Amino acid sequence: MAEYEFDVALSCAEKDRELVLPVLQQLKALNVEVFYDKERETEWWGLDLVEYFSEAYSRRARYVLVFTSQHYVDKWAQLQRRVTLARALEQHTEYVLPIRIDDTAVPGLPSTIGYLDLRVHEPDVIADAVVQKLAQHRAEFTAQTPITPTSVAALAREKPRGWEYLLYVTVVSQGLGELEPKYWEHFLRYAPRNGTVEHGSGITLIRDRNVVLSEIIKVAVETVFTADTQEAAFGEPGVPGDPDRIVHLGELFVRTFDEILEWARGIHGTSYASEPARVAARIQAQFADQQLRAMHAVAADLREVADTLVERLTAGEQINVTVPLVFEVDPELERKFKTALDKLSR
Repeated sequence: MAEYEFDVALSCAEKDRELVLPVLQQLKALNVEVFYDKERETEWWGLDLVEYFSEAYSRRARYVLVFTSQHYVDKWAQLQRRVTLARALEQHTEYVLPIRIDDTAVPGLPSTIGYLDLRVHEPDVIADAVVQKLAQHRAEFTAQTPITPTSVAALAREKPRGWEYLLYVTVVSQGLGELEPKYWEHFLRYAPRNGTVEHGSGITLIRDRNVVLSEIIKVAVETVFTADTQEAAFGEPGVPGDPDRIVHLGELFVRTFDEILEWARGIHGTSYASEPARVAARIQAQFADQQLRAMHAVAADLREVADTLVERLTAGEQINVTVPLVFEVDPELERKFKTALDKLSR
């Protein structure tokens, strides 16, 4: 992990300094190491400012607080902005922490990035959000961090705001990431031959498979995706979660996803002597589609929230960690499947 001289650097327009100063004061009160150019005038006196600020904003600070406004696009702020965005593009990790002063769009700064707003959030709230970001950084934990006893212990020790949510999302995101090739193959309707050959109509095998899928979903709904189970892991409101249980719960999400994939994979990997049996079986495998898409979408939504977690919590948003998963079956698919079964029964 890179070591930085400063926790944060402040980047703002000259005309916005009076608005930024209260944030600076709050950061200092919380013992945050801040690079603020006006306080270092003797340091950069006589130096090449391009080189000086390039070094300060690209190498000396862990984060840069960018105060965006109409004034921020003026000539003085262009250098700071260019250096800041160049580093953000280079390292592909969270680095720019934007704070709106007005609604001016800043060239090069994605509109999708999470913001705080100086018109809405008090300086002490913004400073506290920075402290939470730094706690997450000290734990060296991001959504890409491998889940190990050491990394989990570090996160639980530092306890940045929303750490339970971040841990759960990381387990789910990484687990589903490993299954992505298998997920893609499912929608290609591909699986390697598994050595099973069905010589008859396949009716019995198809019925057995229906029972298995139904049981996978039933067990998940009744055990893994209940509010009580999730509260036992994440803790009651105001109570810290249990990191081991959170990891286990995330693994159960991934395991359920993989069970459904394997169920369909078994169908696609079977060889059928009868073409009607093959058609019926491949239609049956599509019953996994909606379940897999639902879980995949939930994981994507969780990850999106995790990427802006501190900002959203700071803004006062209540983050619900309950997984809103509903397993459904497409009525049209049911109709097609029934038609295929009727042909087998003749």
